[in-house]
Amino acid sequence: MTQTLVINYTPRNGSYTKVLFDEFVKLAKNKTTIKYLNLVETPPDLLLTKNLNLIMEWNMGKRDFSETELSILSNHHKLIEDVLEADNIVLAFPIYNFTMPATVKAWIDAIVVKDKTFSFSPETGFKGLCNNKKALSIMVSGFDYSLSDNIKEYASSTLKQNYDFMGISSEQISAFGVDQNRDQLNSILENAKLEIKNLTDRWFPGNTNVLL
Repeated sequence: MTQTLVINYTPRNGSYTKVLFDEFVKLAKNKTTIKYLNLVETPPDLLLTKNLNLIMEWNMGKRDFSETELSILSNHHKLIEDVLEADNIVLAFPIYNFTMPATVKAWIDAIVVKDKTFSFSPETGFKGLCNNKKALSIMVSGFDYSLSDNIKEYASSTLKQNYDFMGISSEQISAFGVDQNRDQLNSILENAKLEIKNLTDRWFPGNTNVLL
């Protein structure tokens, strides 16, 4: 039985991102075991002085931390364990100012950790440690970036680079232009829902007996 970690950052009342996130959960909940992470209710720790330096020490090979230091690292380590236990990862968020919200970036910063999700050696270089996992990003934006040559969003490339680095194969379903093309809102959301259905059929073929 597969386990799917579903992560959402959807704080806005009437969030279209939450509509699509809920659609995935509805279609997948009887096909996989689902573990939820709401980044609004339990946000990752930002990389500030005390935890950033401990993470850097971890990445340099230190393991003999004090109980106090391990307590500071516990938020990061819990988020990493959620990823390591999952077969599939679904992350849903809106685009703010051309990229992902800071809380979503903090989640990425928490899970890209040496000897957990990637390794490094001078002989072989960097190696992702999560090669058996799949990821889906569900993104919503008020602006349709495909219609502009000089305005770009950077959430897609940032996520793909980090997933690739960890060895995770990733896909993206986008609903862009929900404000810019308000008259097309329903069709934008319905097209994204259809993509979500097609993906869940691909990811979970024939799995219909999971009880939650």
